Amino acid sequence: MTEAAERPSLHETAATGPWGGPVYAYRGAEIRCAKDGHVCSLFMEGHPLHGHSFGVAGTITPLVDLWVEERRLPGHMRAVPKTGE
Repeated sequence: MTEAAERPSLHETAATGPWGGPVYAYRGAEIRCAKDGHVCSLFMEGHPLHGHSFGVAGTITPLVDLWVEERRLPGHMRAVPKTGE
């Protein structure tokens, strides 16, 4: 079995960003956090979740990884086509 390539780590670009918390760079994305760091948002042009808020920064990095590596979202976040009623 081969090991997965090691992914880069978050790089803090500002201790106090526009929302009062840290700002991180990660694989072309910017992750802005609120003062307590428990609510962060993803900013990555072209990403379907650009501008959406999530939990801590670590909950956003897998979404960036999937997008950068496979241009997809996790299955539970993909749109489900509506069927005729």
